[in-house]
Amino acid sequence: MYKLSPSDFRYLWEDCKHCFYQKVKFGIYLPSIGLPGVFMKMNALLQDTIQGMNLKEVNPDLPSGVIEVKEGFLKSAPIPPAKDCFISGRFDVLSKLDDGTYAVIDFKISDSSEEKAQKFRWQLHAYKYALENPVFGPVKKISKMGLIIVSPESIEFKNGKVIFHSTPKWFDIKEDMNGFYDFIGKVSKVLNGPVPEVNKECAWCKYRVCFHKSPGSEESQQDLPF
Repeated sequence: MYKLSPSDFRYLWEDCKHCFYQKVKFGIYLPSIGLPGVFMKMNALLQDTIQGMNLKEVNPDLPSGVIEVKEGFLKSAPIPPAKDCFISGRFDVLSKLDDGTYAVIDFKISDSSEEKAQKFRWQLHAYKYALENPVFGPVKKISKMGLIIVSPESIEFKNGKVIFHSTPKWFDIKEDMNGFYDFIGKVSKVLNGPVPEVNKECAWCKYRVCFHKSPGSEESQQDLPF
């Protein structure tokens, strides 16, 4: 059984199949660079502020529902068709809608665009699958998925304080569970196959190659990507 982290679908899987394979099969994680402290603090403040709010207060295009959970953990049953992968990780926000179903939402502090938002579609589908097919806790029917992207638009100084202005933008992720199962099928095929070739465009793959060369050689020093 392969444990899949939803957050890897957007970057690690897309950027380097070799590094993805090494992480999932052998537990070889890339060194964590992490977000700058100020962004982590902004994200924490944002999540604390929205707790208990109605979604319509965040963005009028959203359905009515109270934000109940922030940074919740999840673990899914095996995913069809191969059933050799499962989801394990955490989501940003879960809101119970007025009709009793739920909306799972990712908040991003970033520049916003429809193209960028849609690249997170399988991550959101992974949340949906895990919440509807959990190995622990109650089943939650997910009827809404999407991203709310907060991008600073202006800044002003007022009464000794700095005030940032931003209009949160909602990006809807349309449900496509068949597409998600096809995607997981491709992931399973890669994990059950030979080790993917080193990606010449991946900085970490370049680092591994240089590390295995003769220590101190001119070639190993020049080839380092950073």
